[in-house]
Amino acid sequence: MQLNRNNFLSFLIQSEPGKPAIANGLRAALSLGIPMLIGQFIDQRESGLFVGLIAYFVNLANVAGSYQIKAKAMAIATLGITISVFIGTLVANIPILAVILTFLWGMASGFASLYGNTGANVGLVVGTSFISTIALHGDLDVALMRSLLCLIAGGWAMLLSLVMWPLKPYDLLRIAVAECFNALANYLQTFAGEAATTENILDVRKALETARMTLGTARIGQSAQSWMGEQLLVLIQDGDRLLGSVIALTELLETYSHQQQYRSVRYLIDDALTQLSIVFRSIAKVISGKSASIDLGNLSRIYEALKERQHLLLDALKQASVGKETDYTQLVALGSLIRTIAKPIEQLQYTAQSAKSLLEPSNISQRHAEPLLLIKTERQSLLSLLRENCTLESAIFRHALRLGVSLSVGVILYSITNLPMGYWITLTTMLVLKPNLGGTFQRFFQRVGGTILGAVVAAIILVAISSKPILDIIIVITVFFGVALIGFNYGYSVVFLSIFILLITDTSNSTGWQFAQIRVLNTLIGAGLAFASHYFIWPNWERDRFPRQLATALRESQTYFNDVMSVYEGTEAYDARIIAQRRQTGLAIGNAQASFQGLLREPKMHPELVEPGMTLLVYLGRFTSAITVLAAHLEHFRLTVPLPELATFVSQISLVLEQLADAVEQEIIPPPLPDLEATLHRIQPHLQALRTARVRELEIDLLSVTAVNQGHTPMRQAVIDYSILDLEIDQIVRRLTAMYSAIVRLKSVARKTRDNS
Repeated sequence: MQLNRNNFLSFLIQSEPGKPAIANGLRAALSLGIPMLIGQFIDQRESGLFVGLIAYFVNLANVAGSYQIKAKAMAIATLGITISVFIGTLVANIPILAVILTFLWGMASGFASLYGNTGANVGLVVGTSFISTIALHGDLDVALMRSLLCLIAGGWAMLLSLVMWPLKPYDLLRIAVAECFNALANYLQTFAGEAATTENILDVRKALETARMTLGTARIGQSAQSWMGEQLLVLIQDGDRLLGSVIALTELLETYSHQQQYRSVRYLIDDALTQLSIVFRSIAKVISGKSASIDLGNLSRIYEALKERQHLLLDALKQASVGKETDYTQLVALGSLIRTIAKPIEQLQYTAQSAKSLLEPSNISQRHAEPLLLIKTERQSLLSLLRENCTLESAIFRHALRLGVSLSVGVILYSITNLPMGYWITLTTMLVLKPNLGGTFQRFFQRVGGTILGAVVAAIILVAISSKPILDIIIVITVFFGVALIGFNYGYSVVFLSIFILLITDTSNSTGWQFAQIRVLNTLIGAGLAFASHYFIWPNWERDRFPRQLATALRESQTYFNDVMSVYEGTEAYDARIIAQRRQTGLAIGNAQASFQGLLREPKMHPELVEPGMTLLVYLGRFTSAITVLAAHLEHFRLTVPLPELATFVSQISLVLEQLADAVEQEIIPPPLPDLEATLHRIQPHLQALRTARVRELEIDLLSVTAVNQGHTPMRQAVIDYSILDLEIDQIVRRLTAMYSAIVRLKSVARKTRDNS
């Protein structure tokens, strides 16, 4: 990716999905503002500011999860910050020891990400507190006083969090589960508006995984079952099944969108999608504890109208004298669509009951009386996990080592040059340096651009305003916006946090403009140090990781395809393994998608690689959607007659997927595709013969007085068995061909890029 003005601006303004975290911003503002106010009243402004800053740090460790996880994370952060401040104060006058301990603290902060998002946040605030303190000299008395203030600040931050959290242990889990159904509603709305993308499906999968993670962290270590916990677990599973049904439905709608019979019922289909979205949102409200009515009546009426339309078409077909096979094909397609719509409606009957039961008073009363449900998990000990990653083969170890080295170099640099506020260099390095180079590259520009803008604004404020109370109010406001925007847009957040940092700095010996210049200079040095260390010290290139992630996604898709098609071949029975594999495939595709997004942020990303990479991921998602349609149809599948040539088709597709995965991983051009069209042409006559036989059966039924063949005949079931397969195998071939072409282009461009370099 060539770095130009447009890309630079996009780095600064690109926002993540979601909304600003208003609650986090408010909590951070209060954690800082109230100690500052108390400090003013008791004439201890510096102590009040110190307590507020440490409380602000502790609140940054307030991660998503159960109350138990939140409390543990904040307690560990408080203890870690207290130790860091105590030791940092004592070693501030011993430069060599300060450099050595900075390296160790940096390593520890990098290793903290081994323990997930919670560990990463705790490691960040503990490391930040240490590198900030080693720039502040003090004796043992000062170290003890600062440590005491750290404990007070941690207690204040935790108390504030408890006050702002209603003491309802299931609320966080209920919100996470509700988000699954909101994501489903969003996907249907975007699809109805013809704007749906694979990212919308990934949003649903992310919401489901977040709910599962929240459920797991809430229940680890508990020994008894909870009715409320079990109901929420059931709702997560319902959301997963509904995702499969919704994917199957939207996939069929795309397939049938050009058929005449679909256009005749389009208004009913649009109404069905709208009603499904409304029901999903109503269920989400009920799960989260809000008042809402879950009405499935409109959906049932739409379904009956579709059935009536199907009966009218059947009657018209019986009376027709020409074109019966073509009309019957369209009738079968409409029948498949109706059955697919019926599936989520049927599932919603049970999901609505589970959601409504959460509001029953008799069940709510159990919320406080029962402990959380046990989820048995095998957890590695902290030391064993750390020991396993003490190797250069571990990306986390390389990141920890990189962080420790760069922070130590930063301390040496500002100590030798006597730069004012030199710890801003190490603070910037710690915040900019990420495990992957793409993330570091993006943070570099967001940090520098946001700091420059924030420094200019802060300098203007300091020149124009001299009133301490007004400045304190501005400080609290900037903290609010800075924290609220961190997850939404880091560049925006840096603007406000830079204003905050400059305003809380003692400006009695300098002007605002001088401090702004120092802030910008130190930020440039720190950001440059972070980028240089990642570029030269065991760089973790996403371009090296992406092929492995993509190959894994292709192999998971191959397994998913084989599992589903083995049922159509009659070699395996339909079971829950297919549902589990669908989820596993979705996660693998999501990981590949995330890796590709990181690749786009890396320097020297060749623009010609973007299109084939995006095409490959889009068609891989659509390929698995076609498999999901076939999987959803298995509940109606009876294997009335074996379908010749199907085994050949399955083996060819499976082999191609394996070859594509190998080609991606080994960075080679895949072998030529087999003649998949020829295989389809050998399958089509058998499917046509089934439809012809069914039409003849209808003709006999029309002439028969007793109408014995009007019901569920074997031939009718055979047509039902393979009606979806008839459509989807063509989609599978088309999408697999597009994936093959994209990989060929991807490897050709990559080879040309290497040759030119």
